[in-house]
Amino acid sequence: MIKEVGSNIWQITGAIDGPSVVILGGVHGDEKTGIEVIKFLREVCQPPTKKLLKGKLILALGNERAVEAGVREIDGHNLNRLFNVEYLSKPAEDFYESRRAHELAGFLRQADYLLDLHATFSPSRPFLAGAATPRHEKIYRWFNTDLVLTDPNFVVGDGQATTDEFVDVCGGVGICFEAGWLGDTSLVPVVSESVLKILVDLGMIAAEAETPVPPKPTYQIFELTKKIVLTLDGFSYAQGIGLESFFPVKSSQVIGYHGKREELVAEDGVLVFQKDKALWQVNQPICFFAKKV
Repeated sequence: MIKEVGSNIWQITGAIDGPSVVILGGVHGDEKTGIEVIKFLREVCQPPTKKLLKGKLILALGNERAVEAGVREIDGHNLNRLFNVEYLSKPAEDFYESRRAHELAGFLRQADYLLDLHATFSPSRPFLAGAATPRHEKIYRWFNTDLVLTDPNFVVGDGQATTDEFVDVCGGVGICFEAGWLGDTSLVPVVSESVLKILVDLGMIAAEAETPVPPKPTYQIFELTKKIVLTLDGFSYAQGIGLESFFPVKSSQVIGYHGKREELVAEDGVLVFQKDKALWQVNQPICFFAKKV
């Protein structure tokens, strides 16, 4: 039986003890794939369709107000930059995303596994974001991608700040799956099937027929090393630089200009998380660079 344990947070409990799994969608309210996957799982992960055999499954819409409004965030606060251990040990600040982060943190602290389902500003192949450890790779193998983006030095959040990093620090396995461009929901069935296979692999639900066999992983692993920040001089990409994530660039290549000052990369790698120009803000990142590991 499904039980609402918070605002747009639902819990399904198995008959016996087992893993605690949290699945998030809509941490950014305009990323529709994760939202639709949560809706699907709410319907199928309970009798009569699928009975949870063991453990606890938490399904949640992250930034529920932004989901309702169809926007990324409310009042300019990025929910996925507030999951810092020290920040969450203090009382919530007086704005919605802070209160919501504190509410969600109560479930994330207890999670053995987190699957946080996202999408990207710019066109992108689907990819996984998280640590490159055997515990993470046991989950990675079920997703239909060969790309893993790691951030061991917390470049994205200027320190530990995201949901997956928070769960890792708390002793669980935190994973983010980026399902491609946020306007494309065609992968909802594929992502939903991946999540179901993970739950089967963890023994939380029964396989429909034969137990699924994970494909052999052939990951390309990239490590974030640098953010490119918008300055008061503005920014323009160099000719030939593409705006899709994992766009390849070469050592010493000029990728753009801050006014007349060149922005170069120090080694071979890729550009990722390129923001739409309408969302650029001074002193905020407009894209990131990652090297291949």
